[in-house]
Amino acid sequence: MNGAVSGTIAREAGLLAVSFLFGIALMLLYDMVRIFRHMKKHGTVFMAAEDILYWLICAIGIFAMLYRENDGLLRWFVLGGVALGMLFENGVISPFVVRFAVKVLRFWQRVFGKIFGVAKKPGKKAFFFLKKELKKIRKAFKIGISKQ
Repeated sequence: MNGAVSGTIAREAGLLAVSFLFGIALMLLYDMVRIFRHMKKHGTVFMAAEDILYWLICAIGIFAMLYRENDGLLRWFVLGGVALGMLFENGVISPFVVRFAVKVLRFWQRVFGKIFGVAKKPGKKAFFFLKKELKKIRKAFKIGISKQ
């Protein structure tokens, strides 16, 4: 033996690395859900629907990865690699990504809120003025019809 790693072992090590990276990608996707939840508060039913959709996407993604990389054979070390990737991302990367993204998005939300808030005030006044004038016209029209 010359110490070379067999082709099968090398392929399985590559598959483990791909599954680990796939787990990280799945948790980055969930970070987007978390960021959305920080930006817009919503109820339990909507959160449950988001989670169901997320886990369906995960299941389809893992199945597609297994089908493409391992001819559809279920290998527990692949699922372990996905789980380890998810745990790594959740513990090491996620806290920084979510916190940073929420801060950036809230900053831009405030900036655009001030820009559009200033632009919204004259529009709001014009809307109420037109609404009041249309009520006057409608009332005059009703009076004119009832006199005939």
